[in-house]
Amino acid sequence: MIIITGGNRSNLNKLPLRKYMVGTIMAIILTMIFSFSTKAQAEEDSLYARLGGTYNIASTVDHLVDLIYVNKGLNANPVLAAIHGQKQTKAGFKAMLTNWVVQETGGPKIYQPDQFGRGKSMKDSHPHLNISNREFDIIKTLALATFYHFNIGNHEIDQLMDDLESYRLVIVTAADEAPFKSRLVTEMDGFDYHTK
Repeated sequence: MIIITGGNRSNLNKLPLRKYMVGTIMAIILTMIFSFSTKAQAEEDSLYARLGGTYNIASTVDHLVDLIYVNKGLNANPVLAAIHGQKQTKAGFKAMLTNWVVQETGGPKIYQPDQFGRGKSMKDSHPHLNISNREFDIIKTLALATFYHFNIGNHEIDQLMDDLESYRLVIVTAADEAPFKSRLVTEMDGFDYHTK
């Protein structure tokens, strides 16, 4: 506390000076609050964190792979049918896909190549499967149904579906595919499948 002795105290109590000081202090406080809230919004949690981490991702992948292995449209591809017919491949595929999704969504970097040739890049791991655009759309449809099944938020679904679509050109390797019109067209093609 400051005690003023002597002099003219009436100058200190002038209303315009007080208003100016209060206004300046309020402006500083509001600026600090606004900049803090803007920074907090800009630093969104990783998709990995928003999905609930490895266990939630593993549950989602488990459900999705079960759908993929029994889908008649996918199993019309003889290479996929041969893989899906070997039940021992399912658990390993679930583990590798879980690791890939964890890493792809911003989690720990756990998707690694192994001595058996698994864990390669999407480009290097799909050519022999001869996947068509139609089969890719089937996978996207099953993925979307899985995301809805687990009640994943719209914002997260949009990010997941966009990320999956970004791999179409390296996963689709069917050379003799007839002209195909996707029923799951992206924004770039004029249709917005997004949930917004």
